[in-house]
Amino acid sequence: MARVILRRCKEMKMENNAQIIRLNDFIKHLEGCGIFKFKVNIFNNRLKLQKYVFLARRYGFDLGYSYNLYIHGPYSPDLAKDYYALSESPIEHNGTPLPDARFIKLIKRKSEWWLELAATVAMVFDRYWDVKDEMVVKLVKDSKPFAMEDEIDKVIGALRNAGAV
Repeated sequence: MARVILRRCKEMKMENNAQIIRLNDFIKHLEGCGIFKFKVNIFNNRLKLQKYVFLARRYGFDLGYSYNLYIHGPYSPDLAKDYYALSESPIEHNGTPLPDARFIKLIKRKSEWWLELAATVAMVFDRYWDVKDEMVVKLVKDSKPFAMEDEIDKVIGALRNAGAV
């Protein structure tokens, strides 16, 4: 089955077959867990997927995408390229090992705004590993002026309780 999927990826002229197969399996896993049904033409779905893939790294599931901080938090242009390619030519589920239940529990029923804040907080912790929570709140607030300090504190607490930071 893996050969069939790899051949199909080559036919679609995708550059990184293994990464795209893992992304596809990740999306199918999220759908199977009732997190969401990914539709590339819906902005909020794309935003959520960007944050899900970013946060999954905190649980050892790293698809290898690099991120920059954009207006809506961490964003990967390469991830965007890959999910658009998948939407044009979907592939079958391949059985990739996926993030554990703690990750699903963390993200289930979370709003786009919460995911945006959580991914931004996680990115700050990634970049400044010894930073204090007060500084994280300040840095996130500087990039997201509409965020309330107590809201950011709650996100930090949720990420800590879930073992994500």
